[in-house]
Amino acid sequence: MNYKLIATKAGEGLKTVTTVDDINRIASAIFDCTLVKYPNANITSYRSQLIYNWIMTIAKSSYSNERKEQLLDEFITELSPLDNPIRNLIRKKHLPAIHDFWSLIHQDVQRVSKKKFIDEHYSDAVESAFKEVNTRVKKIVKDKTGQEYDGASLMQHAFSLGDPIIILDDLSTESGKDIQKGYLQIYSGSILGVRNPKAHANLTTSKENAIHFLFLASLLMIKIDDSRSFCVNS
Repeated sequence: MNYKLIATKAGEGLKTVTTVDDINRIASAIFDCTLVKYPNANITSYRSQLIYNWIMTIAKSSYSNERKEQLLDEFITELSPLDNPIRNLIRKKHLPAIHDFWSLIHQDVQRVSKKKFIDEHYSDAVESAFKEVNTRVKKIVKDKTGQEYDGASLMQHAFSLGDPIIILDDLSTESGKDIQKGYLQIYSGSILGVRNPKAHANLTTSKENAIHFLFLASLLMIKIDDSRSFCVNS
């Protein structure tokens, strides 16, 4: 993110609609840091320079990138009138999803992945999520059969159409069989295509892709929760 450009645009866009007192009051309420001055010869307005200084102070801080965006969005929003387009300078259309998606994520995935994700260890967060899926399925299979499997082989035993241990739908119907078979492939594919490569290689994942993967892991956990009404092989 180009913080200098954001600071310049925010300063110019808000210099006539706010006061020095408001800028310092709002900044002090939002930012837990001391203002640092970043002189810019191209800025001629005191209020523009003050906004620029506050934004650059946060940009140079030790906060994570996600936290910086969150704080700066709040700062600019509080300074801006409702109809001022500067309000959307940092706030992107997908920003609420990035910050609020955890309320939709299964609690077991949150437990193992949320801190890593917040700390920007996106690949580790994804790997931990799918390891947790594998661990949960492994425990169910071992508890019911006394046998221990792992990875794709585990998923084949757990969701097999022939003698399933975890039943996801009514297998007396064709649609139920299709659901069982389809999710068998999704569980196996997730382990082979997501967990294994991240466990065996130093791969990186973007924030956006990590969110997609975490939703997938969450869905797999939820399907297991929902399977209890069909788990007749106790």
